[in-house]
Amino acid sequence: MKIGVVHFGCALEGTAQIVRTLIEDLSSEETTVYAIEWNHTSKELQLRELNKRSQKTLTTTYSLCHAFPRKVWDEKSFLLTDELQELDQVILLGVSNIPEKATKVNVLQVPVSIYNSVDNSQFTLGYDTALNSIVNSIESVRDTASSLSYGKVRLFNVQIPGNQQSRLLYDAALAVGAEVVTGDSPEELERLHNHIKQKEENEDGYTFFMMDHSTDLTSFEQHFSNFDLDWKIVVIDDSQCGGPYPTAQDRLLANQLKTAVVKWCKDNQPTGQLLIQDNKVVFK
Repeated sequence: MKIGVVHFGCALEGTAQIVRTLIEDLSSEETTVYAIEWNHTSKELQLRELNKRSQKTLTTTYSLCHAFPRKVWDEKSFLLTDELQELDQVILLGVSNIPEKATKVNVLQVPVSIYNSVDNSQFTLGYDTALNSIVNSIESVRDTASSLSYGKVRLFNVQIPGNQQSRLLYDAALAVGAEVVTGDSPEELERLHNHIKQKEENEDGYTFFMMDHSTDLTSFEQHFSNFDLDWKIVVIDDSQCGGPYPTAQDRLLANQLKTAVVKWCKDNQPTGQLLIQDNKVVFK
């Protein structure tokens, strides 16, 4: 039995935990576990064997399975390539497309995403940790901002990971009382301008705008040239959303998911996906 594991997205302790469990429970003389990775130098897919011996030599848990560029994966339909057709099972840790063309490889999609973007899944592994990390970062900024007075509104533009509107963006903004920036349409700018005017009238010292990377902050700033603002930019990147300290909810999800992944492998189940529904992991 040959099992391949591919990971999309930022490094998460939860995904490392799933991969460690696969190595510990399945790696044997009869079963070989491979990390499916992208060689950025040669621009080729490569398979790297994972076993208990090699696991001990890795410097960090994230070295277990390096993130694969999702765009490259989807464009090249790697599930149909000869390299992966030699595998018996492929586990996708993250969101990606499964080609409609028939493949002899059984494929399992695991709901891993900091954006909570898997259809029909209540939660995704990594989302709660990312949300809490963003909120904690903004609250640290708030602590500093509330202790200083500049005689003008300090506008903190908080840019979080992602290139399209996501639940992470809206939930994080709601949690900290920030205004979500979704574009620069006249209606959108009028709403944001009115927000600042209200802050000035109330003599509030600061406020927060929150956006993803689809917003060009340089050009966006020009729309506020008529205001006397202390313009600040706070960028929160992928590494700050993951990290080695997942929340309790993500720890629970990781434990449920790793059990379900191992069961899928041992039972040789067909192609499908794991979802979180009613706080339980289900296979569809």
